[in-house]
Amino acid sequence: MTFQLGDVLNISGTEYKIIGKITYCNSVDGAMWDEYRMLSVSGRKEAWLSIDDVYHEYSISFVVRSINPVGYHQVDTGVEKVISASGDVDVDPGESAYFTEYEDASENNIISEEKWSDGAEYSQGYYIEPGQIVYERSEQYKSSKNLSSGCAGIVVFLVVIGIILVIALPTIIPWIGNTFFTKSITSYLEEDNKYTYSTSITGKEQQKADVYKVQAGLTVDDVTKDILNGIKGNTESVQEDTENNGDSVAILTDNEYCLVYIEDQTENVLVQISDRKYAYTSDNDVYHGTLHSKRYYRRFYYSRGYSSDSGRYSDYSSPYSSYSDSTISYSSTNTYNSYSKSIRQSSIFSRSTSGGGLSSGK
Repeated sequence: MTFQLGDVLNISGTEYKIIGKITYCNSVDGAMWDEYRMLSVSGRKEAWLSIDDVYHEYSISFVVRSINPVGYHQVDTGVEKVISASGDVDVDPGESAYFTEYEDASENNIISEEKWSDGAEYSQGYYIEPGQIVYERSEQYKSSKNLSSGCAGIVVFLVVIGIILVIALPTIIPWIGNTFFTKSITSYLEEDNKYTYSTSITGKEQQKADVYKVQAGLTVDDVTKDILNGIKGNTESVQEDTENNGDSVAILTDNEYCLVYIEDQTENVLVQISDRKYAYTSDNDVYHGTLHSKRYYRRFYYSRGYSSDSGRYSDYSSPYSSYSDSTISYSSTNTYNSYSKSIRQSSIFSRSTSGGGLSSGK
C-alpha cells in the first residue's frame, strides 16, 4: 500500500492530505516501513499514518507532549534509520533515532517515544485496518523537500545492496544473521506461553519494567537457558548470583536488562525485564524479590552496564551516580555466558522480530 504526496485519504471518516513521507529501516532487525505525514482537510490537524505491508500493521498517530506507559506493555524497540524522505518532513536520509513502542491491554491503542539527536518526540495513536484507509483523490502538491535524482539514485542503490546483503550474508555467515536478526527478550516473553504477564513497575523518565510469572515446575536454570535460546544467545553479559546458590541470574543485552529470580516467600520463578534506560534512571526494587536478588540486580547492573549507559543516557540523572555497594566479580567463562556464546555460534539465521514502529518524525 503506497501513496504519493498530495493524495487525499479518508481514514475512519476523516479526510487527510499527505504532505510528507519517510521510509524507515529498523537497524535491529532490518524491517522497513513507511510513515506519511498528513493534515486533515477540514481542521488542518496533523496526523501520521504508518504502513507496514510486510507485517500487515497499520496505525494512525498524533504528536503529543508526553506519554505515560502505565497500563501499557512494550512491543517493539530498536533504532529507526531514515532511508528516504520527501515533502514537508524534518528529517534527512541517514538520520536515526532510538524508538520504543507500547500497546495497552486491548492491543488497539499505542504510544511511542523517539529519541533523536536533538530531543525526544512522543506519539499516541491506534491500530487501523487496511479497509479503513480509502484513497479519494490526488491534489497538486509542491514538495518542499525532495531528494535530487542523484541522491535518490544513491539511496536506491544502497537499499538494493542492503537487501542483497540481508538475504545473502546470513546464509554465508550464520553469525551475522544471529547478531542482527534476533528477538528481544521482551518479544520472546510476550510470545511464549510459558510466561504470563503479571505487572509493570513504573520508573523515571517514562520507563517501566515488566514482570512475568513462569510456568510451574521450571527452575531458574530452566528459564535462563530458555530465554538465552529464545534470543539466540545475543547477550552482552550474563551471570548467576554465585554467592546465593544461583537464586538469581542477570542477563544484559544491548538494549535490555533482565533478572530471572525466585519470588520472595512463594519460591515461584519470576522474570523482570526492562530497557537499560529504566535500570539507569530508576532505583526501584525488584518486584517481590528477596533481599539477595534485589541487591544482585543493582550490583550486576552497576558492574556491567552503568559505565556504558552513562554515556548513552548522559542527558538523564541516575541514582547509580551515588552507588556505594560492592561490585561483582565477573567471569566471561561463567556457565551461562559460555552457554550463551555456544548458542550464538551455532545458531542459524532466522528472522524473528516484527519491524515497523510508530513514528512522529520530527
